[in-house]
Amino acid sequence: MNAKYTILATVLFLGCTTLQDSTTPSAAATTVQPSEFKNLKVLPPATTRDQLIPIMKQFASGLGVKCNHCHVVTATEPKEELDFASDAKEEKRVARVMMQMTHQINHEWLERVEAAEGHHPETGGEEKSEGHAVMCWTCHRGKTEPEMPPPPAPAR
Repeated sequence: MNAKYTILATVLFLGCTTLQDSTTPSAAATTVQPSEFKNLKVLPPATTRDQLIPIMKQFASGLGVKCNHCHVVTATEPKEELDFASDAKEEKRVARVMMQMTHQINHEWLERVEAAEGHHPETGGEEKSEGHAVMCWTCHRGKTEPEMPPPPAPAR
């Protein structure tokens, strides 16, 4: 069971931290300002709503869940309300670990793979290939628990 949580945390972290805003940041967005959000522990404290919503949508898509999977429901009538700042749900705590894991894979390990493949732009080698990133979808494929491959066939 521990391995499942480790894998889940790893995948979620990677998927969740690889989003980049392709728009040019405005002057206001480049200065660090207090966020309207409370309790951001992995995402930068100055994360804006325009940055956070796509990140959360990618998490939901990668895991095949809705917001209430990680966030505490405080009311259901007349509509569902969530306590986004609460850390009461284990899924949110695991998500943070997985975000850290994916960030580490994408920003440290993939560079090592690129270097092993001979991509060393700083030394005049080949250009680094683009588009490689681990994200929630990489392992989860729209499910809360990643499917494990079948065990190898017994040796004959």
